[in-house]
Amino acid sequence: MTRWAGGFSVAAMAAITVTAFFPTAASAVPSSLASQAGGTAVNLKLTEKIRHGLADAFWKQYYREYHPAVSRNKVDGPKNVYYGKIKGAGAGKDVYWAVGFIGVKGNPISYQDGPHVWRKRSHGSWSYRGDTGGCLAKVPRALLKIWRLPSCD
Repeated sequence: MTRWAGGFSVAAMAAITVTAFFPTAASAVPSSLASQAGGTAVNLKLTEKIRHGLADAFWKQYYREYHPAVSRNKVDGPKNVYYGKIKGAGAGKDVYWAVGFIGVKGNPISYQDGPHVWRKRSHGSWSYRGDTGGCLAKVPRALLKIWRLPSCD
């Protein structure tokens, strides 16, 4: 088991980070908060199909490049996901965002840092935007506001 200087395992630190950064699930944010954000940010319910799409994007666009021998079924998550959209100017102009934690079974280092960010334009595919290291500056402020998450800038 890998230990950090503080004596916590990587998995324990990931659990502490998840609990500290994401105290509630995205579905717990009342939809009334979305309307208070000017109608441009909308909190959405995460489905297993979307979760699977996020994991696919993480693996195909990032992890597989550095670890080609690791199969897609080793991807764990994403978990503790916030999911929403910014309404566009017209039909087909919405931009979807997701923020959550993801790792790869058998690779404890893959669970450190986070949260990770994904984006999808309208009906396109999910794009893995990267690990934030705790700074959510990549995510629109309107979504952070309805999710009650801090930005770092």
